[in-house]
Amino acid sequence: MNARTFPRIKMGRAVTALLLLAVLSTAALVHLVWYRTASRNIETVVASLDAQSTAAVRNELSSNLALVSSSAEIVRSVFFQGAIRPDDEVKREFLFLSLLREQPAIAWIGFGFPDGRFFGAHALPDGEIEMVEIGWAPLSKPRPLRRDLYKPIPGDIFFENRLKAESVYVPEGSPWYRLGRTSAEPAWSLVNILPNGFEPAIVVSKKVEVFGHFEGVVMVAVSLHRLSAILGGLKMPEGSKAFVLARDNAVLATSEPSDGMVAAHLKDFAASDALAAAVAMAASPEKPDGSRTLVASKALGPIFVSSGKLPFEDWRLVTAIPRATFARDIDANTERLIFIIGGIAVLAAVTAILFARILFARPLSRLAEQLHMIERFELDTVEHRPALLTELDHFSSALKRMSSGLAAFARFMPVEVVRPLVDGGLKPRPGGELRDITVLFADLPGFTELTEEFGAGVEPSLTRFLTLSIAAIHAEGGTVDKFIGDAVMAIWNAPGNVPDHALRACRAAAAIRDAMHAMAPIAPKHDEIRVRIGINTGVALVGNIGSTERLSYTAIGDVVNLASRLVGVAKDKGVEIALSDETLRKTRDLIQTRPLGCVGIRGRIAPVRVHTIDPAVMAD
Repeated sequence: MNARTFPRIKMGRAVTALLLLAVLSTAALVHLVWYRTASRNIETVVASLDAQSTAAVRNELSSNLALVSSSAEIVRSVFFQGAIRPDDEVKREFLFLSLLREQPAIAWIGFGFPDGRFFGAHALPDGEIEMVEIGWAPLSKPRPLRRDLYKPIPGDIFFENRLKAESVYVPEGSPWYRLGRTSAEPAWSLVNILPNGFEPAIVVSKKVEVFGHFEGVVMVAVSLHRLSAILGGLKMPEGSKAFVLARDNAVLATSEPSDGMVAAHLKDFAASDALAAAVAMAASPEKPDGSRTLVASKALGPIFVSSGKLPFEDWRLVTAIPRATFARDIDANTERLIFIIGGIAVLAAVTAILFARILFARPLSRLAEQLHMIERFELDTVEHRPALLTELDHFSSALKRMSSGLAAFARFMPVEVVRPLVDGGLKPRPGGELRDITVLFADLPGFTELTEEFGAGVEPSLTRFLTLSIAAIHAEGGTVDKFIGDAVMAIWNAPGNVPDHALRACRAAAAIRDAMHAMAPIAPKHDEIRVRIGINTGVALVGNIGSTERLSYTAIGDVVNLASRLVGVAKDKGVEIALSDETLRKTRDLIQTRPLGCVGIRGRIAPVRVHTIDPAVMAD
């Protein structure tokens, strides 16, 4: 694949992108590791808080129900010890009223006699208390009912009214009576019918025996409505909900009844109740005691559903606590920390990028610019650019020394040759090609006499001549091939292509002559003829001539020899410029010349037609 097909990006952008990627990826990796660790710790903490909250609720509920059971035990013990006889109406009422007022959770305290009679104290929803007594009656006959209403006053109760009626309630047919009579331990049951009618409640009942004689069954009831109130009054986390469930997921109580009503079953709750829905998904009687399940919810997020067996029958306390209740602030801080880490990462990245630009990108960009200057052979513009990093500073110094060396090297070779060598366009090996070129030779007339006359003092004049000659040659796109004593050799159309090379060589010759006449003569006798120039055009072998160890870029061939001979022709003809007929032809008559006739040239059989360029007839 060609290397030019690969995409290129600027060094500054690459360094910026790499540093940004490194900093942000490091920050992301650190945050990911931290977040996973923190998440595991958060889940552990949240699960622990949930377990503690659930245990506290279960303990408080168990304590309340234990007090209910204790009340039944107190009545049983009083009757068993004979302190009060079940038939002792006054003392019995006092005992029941005292216990009922002491335990707000209790709805009923009652006693069922073996003959079917019933007596109980009932706490009404409005705060009043009633004494209910159901008398004996034959089977299938209504039983007499007496209801005494009491209104509580500070420190006592006040009798308010007595009502008499009939009742169809049969205590011995109720579950609490049957279970209590046949069980040696306190019996818990769920009943819907109590002496005043439909009143769902949980009831604990105990058998009362005195010296082996069955006296009846004492009962203490907690209505499901009051049980829900008890749950609602417990210290539960915000936004959570507790349920007391029977084995078949029947709902005995809930801490937040919907519209004041308690659904009979979990499936009866409204679909909008996310906590009840989570409990319905997770609660199962088959799960072991103390189970905990995390249920996903679109409305509330993850919800912890914890289930624990209550020490009463097969009832369970199930709590539903949204994870956000414990972790809302933690999650908010975690999200906030993400932005903080992101901000720190961006700040670090920006700082790193700024340092990278100062330390690397800008110095390297300047160095690359200097290399391009060297490639273009703009050696005078290359200068040392100090850098903070020692290596880059040394690199810049090395480039400056390199440019100085190339500049010095260019003084010994044509710039047009050195430049391709630098950019790789010309291979430094022997070889050449035949090219149509124009060759110019220029020298100072009488230089030998001048040297004898002035000695070393002639050097400034020679330098001045060569300097203005080189300037004129370069101005016309020529290549200075070599210096031969006081003479300079230049070629056109090599190594680069110069289509109008003959015309350019003639203009360079005229420019050299004019420049020499614009200065003071070297000596009085050198005032009229100040330079002699020979120009010829033709095909020559041009290239690196020499050996593998030492090369010289030059042109060789008859065209070069003739150009050198034309310098002598100019001397013989008393002119300053002599050009061949071939050169004139290649100018396409764009310059005005004066013929000098045909001249015999040493080493050539046929004479050569020669022309000169007079100052007055030089075309623009």
